[in-house]
Amino acid sequence: MGQNIQKQKYQAYAAATQTVAKTKQIVILYDGMIRFIQHAKEAIREKRIEDRYIMLTKTSEVIMGLQGCLDFENGGSVAKILYNFYSSVDSRIFSLHRSNSVEMCDELILELKAMRDVWHEIDQNASAGGTPPEVPPSNAPPAPESDQNVTLSA
Repeated sequence: MGQNIQKQKYQAYAAATQTVAKTKQIVILYDGMIRFIQHAKEAIREKRIEDRYIMLTKTSEVIMGLQGCLDFENGGSVAKILYNFYSSVDSRIFSLHRSNSVEMCDELILELKAMRDVWHEIDQNASAGGTPPEVPPSNAPPAPESDQNVTLSA
C-alpha cells in the first residue's frame, strides 16, 4: 500500500508541473524556502542541530535547483542578477551551519520574501497579460564577467 501512495504523490507532482505556470512554481519554491528557514531558526533557538541542518540543506537544494534552471543564452541581466542572488543566499546558508545566527535567518527570510513577492507579481501580471515589475536590487556580489547571457528555463 505504501508504494501506491508514493505513486499517487508522484503522479500528482508530475501533473502539477504540467498544469501550474512556471512563475507560480517559482513562488511555491520560495514559499518552501521561507518555511524551511523559519523551521531552521526555531531549531537554532531550541538547539536542535540535526533539524537545523536538514532545513538549511533543503533550502540550499532549492536554491541550487533554481540557479540550475537559469538559461545563460537568453536571460540577459535579469538572469545574472538571479544568479548572484542565489549565490549570495546559498553562501549565507552555508555560513548559518557554522554561526547558528537567528539574525541571519531573519535577514534571509526578509530577502526571500521580497523576491518571492516580485515573482508573485510577475505571475499575477503574466496571468492578466500585464508587464513584469522591476527586479529589486540584491545584496549579492556583482556577476562574474562572461560572454554568456542567462534566462529562466524553469
